Parts: sequence; C-alpha cells; structure tokens
Amino acid sequence: MLDKNNKAARKFKALHKSVMDKFLQFETSLKPIHDKWEKPELGEGYSVVIDGGEFFDKAGINFSQISGESLPRSSVGSENFQKAPYFATGVSVVFHPKNPNIPTSHLNVRYFCTFKDGDILEEWFGGGFDLTPYILFEEDCSLWHKNAKKASSHNYEEWKKNCDDYFYLKHRDEHRGIGGVFYEKQKYEDIGEGLNLSEKIVNAFINSYLEIISKRKDFKFSERQKEFQRFRRGRYVEFNLIYDRGTLFGLQSGGRIESILMSLPNEVSWRYKFEEQLTDEEKELYMAIKKSKKWA
Repeated sequence: MLDKNNKAARKFKALHKSVMDKFLQFETSLKPIHDKWEKPELGEGYSVVIDGGEFFDKAGINFSQISGESLPRSSVGSENFQKAPYFATGVSVVFHPKNPNIPTSHLNVRYFCTFKDGDILEEWFGGGFDLTPYILFEEDCSLWHKNAKKASSHNYEEWKKNCDDYFYLKHRDEHRGIGGVFYEKQKYEDIGEGLNLSEKIVNAFINSYLEIISKRKDFKFSERQKEFQRFRRGRYVEFNLIYDRGTLFGLQSGGRIESILMSLPNEVSWRYKFEEQLTDEEKELYMAIKKSKKWA
C-alpha cells in the first residue's frame, strides 16, 4: 500500500520538476516564489508561483500529496467516499501569460486510492489539459489537439468530449476555451500503466505549449486585445469558482487555500454587455468556443 503511494508521489514530484524546468525560464523579471508546505493531518506540497511578472501575469505549478479519513463528495471515482480513508497525489499547473497572443493553459494529473482495513479498496487516475485562447490561431488549436490525440491514443475522442463537457459554463452557454483532453476514473491492474499515462499527458502539454509560446511570444498586442483578455479571464474565474471539482475538492478536504486559488489570474474584468461590442477578431474566437469543434 505505502509502496504504491510513494511510487506515485515520486513520479508526480518528477513531473512537477519537469514543468518547472521548461517554463520558469521565460520569466526573467522576478524570481518565482518557491513555497514548500506541510499541513498537519493532511499532507504536504510544493507550490511554485509567479505573481505579476513581465512574461506571466500569473503562473502556478503545484504538487501535493494528501490523505484523510473520508474522501470529499467532489471527488469522482469512489463509491465509498463517506467511509473510506484516502490518499491523493498530483500536479496542477496554470499559466496566464501577459501577452494575449499566448493562450492561458491548464494541466492536471492525479492519483487517488481509498482503503479498507489497511488494504487498497479502489485506485484510479485522472487528468488532462486544456487551452484558453484570447486571439484565435487555428494552427495552435490544431497542434494542441494533435498532440493530445497522440498522447491519448484510442481514448482521444472520448476524452476530448469529456473535456468539452467539463469545461463548459452552463450559465454563459459557452466553453472555457477550445478544450483538449480530460479523463477520470482510469483504473489499471498495474500502477505503472497509470503513471506512464500521466507522464505522456504532461509531456504532450509541455511540447505543445512550448511550441505555441515560441511562435507567439514576440507578437505585439493592443490595449483593446489586453482588455478582451481581462474580460475573458473573468469567464475563467467564474468556471473555477462555480464548477471546478478540483477547487471544490481542495476546499472540502481542508486544503491549503493559497494553493487551491493559485489558478486565478490577477487582472480580470467584468464588463456590462461587452459581447455586444465585439470586434471581428473577438467574434471569431467566440465562434470557436460556443460549440465544440473538431481540431484533429
């Protein structure tokens, strides 16, 4: 039991480091905040945050491993959430670049297990990644989904639909972005298979987002484009605070608030009836997020 938990935690720590090594290089204006934390009777983690940088308005790269006596209701995969002790570990990443030509991106991979009488009762993996553009570059969306398809293999169509369905704001009748892949309750006889999947997902995210950054980081942008970015980030905040199960899980498990809310951008706006004032460029983006689209 402990061997599996430790193996999963070691793998996710390594994946956490690989994301840090690839993306922290872009922020040269300030040093990231490295925050290793422990919370008695819950667990530990390592949060790396960029707050108000020249490249990233906000970025968070978080690792955690926690345990408790009863799995919160927001968790998916356990039929015994009210009774079973649990262990969970994972990596959660969000990048909010300053330049609106570069989309916001999100990554999460995680492992859960529940116990009964000292033995593992259930164990499963979840995860995925999604993209939230502010200016539509169709080639970036296609790249994102082609790499997601390679990492997901025969599961791509199902996991793409999961992503489209999950990252959807019902009260706005629109998706958070152009999606990606999202999976839950993936169970394997060998924990190594689930960890290999997690690594594939993380590597696909890294390679896709690095390529998008390299193509868009030197693009100029206007104040209007920045204004639209702040407006669309408002939708991002709405989703995370109203619908996101990861946020709910963190709050219901007594998690660390700073880490739970690190995904929220600093600069956000809500404009009254702003949709009635959209430019042609902004309307093009709305066409892509109103309905699911085949990208790969």
